[in-house]
Amino acid sequence: MDQEQIKQISTAVLGEIFGIYIFFNGFRTLHKKRLIQNVPTSTVRAIPMGEVEIKGKAKAKNLLKTPVSKIPCVFFRYVEEEWRKVGKSYRWVKTLDTTSRNIFYLVDDTGAVKILPDGAELNLVNNYVSREGNIRKTEYYILENEYLYVLGRAKKLPSREEIENQIVEKKIEQIIKNPDEKIKLDKNRDMWIDENELTEVKEKIKEEARIHLEKATELQKDDFVPSHLSDVIICKTDGFHFIISTMEENKMVESFKKRSAFMIFGGSFLIVFFFWLILKTITAK
Repeated sequence: MDQEQIKQISTAVLGEIFGIYIFFNGFRTLHKKRLIQNVPTSTVRAIPMGEVEIKGKAKAKNLLKTPVSKIPCVFFRYVEEEWRKVGKSYRWVKTLDTTSRNIFYLVDDTGAVKILPDGAELNLVNNYVSREGNIRKTEYYILENEYLYVLGRAKKLPSREEIENQIVEKKIEQIIKNPDEKIKLDKNRDMWIDENELTEVKEKIKEEARIHLEKATELQKDDFVPSHLSDVIICKTDGFHFIISTMEENKMVESFKKRSAFMIFGGSFLIVFFFWLILKTITAK
């Protein structure tokens, strides 16, 4: 086998791997399409804990501004790419991909619910593109009162008491690990931290945490969120899909349908073609 044949086989193997990746990614896209179709739409008022699909309008307590165009919005994704030479050709190489992390809200006729966008798969209609030399900057964003579709997991936030206990335990752990702070706990100087001394410092830390949480809660009070949903949030959770879209559900389903079909059939073609190419190269005299 000469060098040319080895080169052809190497290229074909890479093509085969790419075809397999496209093929299975097509089935993942098909699964998402079916999930969107099968999960029933809920109103905000009737949100169950667990997997949920809701539709409404986007809202925020305080609007953000996109980094470049300064468009007021409730959420944005910002991408920077550089036109670089990679191998023998030029292509756009992503150098930055970031999103806003502020909580915003989905509002329908029955109420509003918090959305934490971290880790969501985004399908956003609006975008703004600018270019400076060999740098391309792209913004995707959600406008206030824009149509919003969310598929994710609804769950309850920790109660104030649970948060207070977490703060106390973490602070105590930090104190125990710090010799100087640990000595301060020993009020009677008997070289031993007894139960009374530990209880006293826990109560002090809990009181400080309680004051801090009361102030934070007052600042974050949401007048338009129903009281029974004040501790509910929809967010990314392991084992659950999390999709945020400004595309109508039927259009999104159609988009996933076309994409999955293209990837499954395209991947199949690449797998067969490159497998044939490998066999042809190996058996060539």
